[in-house]
Amino acid sequence: MNRYFEAAGKSRFADASIYAKGTLFAAMAMTCYGLILFGGFGPWTMLVLAIGYGVSALLLSINVAHDAAHDALAPSRAVNRIVQTLCFTLLGADPYLWRLRHVKSHHTFPNVNGCDIDIDSNAFLRLSPNHPRRWYQRFQHFYAPFIFWLVDIDTVFFKDVQYLFRRRLANMVDIRHPASAYLMFVLCKAGYLSIVFVIPALVLPLPLWQVLLGWMIMSFVSSAAFIYLLIGTHFAEETAFPEVNGDGTIDHDWATHAMITSLDWSPCSRLAHFIAGGANAHAAHHLFPNVSHAHYIPITRIIATTAAEFGIPHNVATLPRMIRSHFRFLKAMARSEPRPRGEPASSTRERSPALRGALA
Repeated sequence: MNRYFEAAGKSRFADASIYAKGTLFAAMAMTCYGLILFGGFGPWTMLVLAIGYGVSALLLSINVAHDAAHDALAPSRAVNRIVQTLCFTLLGADPYLWRLRHVKSHHTFPNVNGCDIDIDSNAFLRLSPNHPRRWYQRFQHFYAPFIFWLVDIDTVFFKDVQYLFRRRLANMVDIRHPASAYLMFVLCKAGYLSIVFVIPALVLPLPLWQVLLGWMIMSFVSSAAFIYLLIGTHFAEETAFPEVNGDGTIDHDWATHAMITSLDWSPCSRLAHFIAGGANAHAAHHLFPNVSHAHYIPITRIIATTAAEFGIPHNVATLPRMIRSHFRFLKAMARSEPRPRGEPASSTRERSPALRGALA
């Protein structure tokens, strides 16, 4: 990978294309919001604009704030934090808590039972064959789309509160937040509530229930857009859910783990890259999380060649195929018996580090 950057004469950080589309999505969000407040449109037009604002803010976060959360947007850590905070405030998600669970939990042990908060924190959906099966989850492939509508509301009003006050989350134990995290939590939520509730209620000639209903529909659409772009990148028929050995290790190296637990969708498509912010090239993201997604298309080609050379699976699909695979996976999880549960993992066993070395 170092050879790629040397040959291309580039750094691991974002290039002008990322800043350009970030500017575009920010302008779209601000335009929609301004037209809602001052355009004098009817309720139905304002609802369309609200959905436009929500989706634009989501795309801004996926394409810019995600890189910033991994310190891959700019060389300055302060710039990364400021950008992520501003973008995430538009969504109502706490930036510090999101980094905590995404970087320190999910990226450390993706798809590992008891260690990846993204699979361990969901009481409604069975997302791993290593999880117990609740009786109502036999219908999860039918009710999952309705659950997906609620992801934004759940994150903003429930999950963030849980993450702030719990002392153990998946692989993270004895969690202690700095005082600034509590202040940031309050400021982030206050900013979000002001944007979506307080300011519209004060400016618009609409009853409060219509403002609330418009926000709820916007939230539903944004949540669904987020889920359908990302959910199958780990939870699909093609992805693995490694079991943990008694000594807290996994029977493969870190790079192989990243490959077998990820599913790419159209990873070399420039359109997919533009919309999904590199999340469609999920293997590249997990192998090189501190590299901006500006580089994921050429990196994915290197990964595909190297994986084939070492006989490591590289899971690839189109977006429709990934979504179908995800729902088939949900159906399989609804019917299959759980595997015996092991102990929480504390490390991965480096049994075949060749792939990792070849990609370095």
